[in-house]
Amino acid sequence: MKKHVYLLALLFILTLLARLYFSFQSEYFANDEAYSHLRLIESIKETKGFVTYDALSYGGRDVVKPQLFHGIMALFSFIPFYAKIIPELFISFIPLIVYLIAVELTNDKTASIITAFMSSLVPIVFKVTLNQVSPYSLAIPIILLMVYCLMKIYETKFLILFVILSFLLPWIHPSSFLVMLSLLFYVIILISESMNISGLKREAIIFSFFTMLLLNLIIFRKVLLQYGASSISQNIPQKIFDYYFSSFRLSESLFVIGIIPLALGVFGIYLGLHNKNREDVILLSSPIVAVFMLFLLKMIDLSTGLLFLGIFLTLTSALSIKKILNYFSVTKLSAHYSLFVFLLVCLIAVLGIFSSFYYYENDVEKYAINDLKFLADNSDPDAVIISAFNEGNIVSYFSGRKNFVDSDFLLAPNPVQRLNEAEVVYKTFSEAKALEIMKRNRVKFMLLSDTTKDTYDIEKILYVGDRSCFEYERETIYKIVC
Repeated sequence: MKKHVYLLALLFILTLLARLYFSFQSEYFANDEAYSHLRLIESIKETKGFVTYDALSYGGRDVVKPQLFHGIMALFSFIPFYAKIIPELFISFIPLIVYLIAVELTNDKTASIITAFMSSLVPIVFKVTLNQVSPYSLAIPIILLMVYCLMKIYETKFLILFVILSFLLPWIHPSSFLVMLSLLFYVIILISESMNISGLKREAIIFSFFTMLLLNLIIFRKVLLQYGASSISQNIPQKIFDYYFSSFRLSESLFVIGIIPLALGVFGIYLGLHNKNREDVILLSSPIVAVFMLFLLKMIDLSTGLLFLGIFLTLTSALSIKKILNYFSVTKLSAHYSLFVFLLVCLIAVLGIFSSFYYYENDVEKYAINDLKFLADNSDPDAVIISAFNEGNIVSYFSGRKNFVDSDFLLAPNPVQRLNEAEVVYKTFSEAKALEIMKRNRVKFMLLSDTTKDTYDIEKILYVGDRSCFEYERETIYKIVC
């Protein structure tokens, strides 16, 4: 027993230290979205209340999003480098919770330790959470803890914890919608298989579902009234879905989930559906079914869907690992069981580390941060800066100026029109057409960073040779002067 506790403690420490090491390789965060959350945190810290209006996003817009994570982060803001440390601390609890779920699923501590180790090296988790200020760092551990509580719902302490987490999750992240859908599929599959749901578990699921539904209706009431069902997709314009899905490659997506979690996870589902733990396997498979349905409807972005697929396939991998270990233990090579376990762990480590850091993206070098800092001190406070949508938050954070468009589309003013107009500004041959758009929207500066070039597949802006209207302010910034 003590050996497994020590191994888990070591795994937690190593996971945290590894994540902190790579996080501190840069003073900045990995991508644009992190700065949207960082601005919210700093606003909460300054105003001592949740943010309802953002004066810089889209030149000014209402804000409707869960902000408990941001409030918690603000409480830790007295710690040096808190924005680097606290999210990595939260996410490092994943292997511990995965271990608990795996033990409940397999009753095999060795297989569970290996599964926990695997969960610390899921490539998509690194890609989405490493060196980022993301609510996922808290939401994912909470979701996994809810799964564990549901598996042990007949114990009072876990029932109470399940209820508490059902209240908390909607205030942390919209992924509570995915949890609700997963619970719905879980019940539907059990009913279709003529499997009874005990009274306490049924009541807990019903309570959790309607609690999260009610809280989401309260949080997103304005959004739901304006967008209806499309609120589930966070009002992401079709152009953006096309942008992300156009680069979708099945082979790459398989690798970003992780070859071993994918293979063992699918096999684990097959095994689990034919043993006594069938109900628990259905519970763990329900989020996978939910994600595939949302993929088909294009109501979930690619990285979010792959994130949940990677996590839950890792959980079902525990059954495959147990099967492999049991099979090896009865072969003629069973005397080398410890060596086999060691080699299996090494294989998981090599493939996991390689894939995780191959797909980890740190795009900070593509952003014109120094030039934006220059504008913070050398431009009108009401100036609007046009850029690609996927660097709008970077623009506002470092310049302190209004962006023309960014990646937060909920309640944004005319996001589709803004996206189209930004593309026109960067790709058109016509100076008159670009100036008309920029003058109408009071744009004073135009950013041409590496990110902008990659997004619009351009090398330069074709009409800026006219120095009467465009001044070369900085390396990546043009000032509109007419």
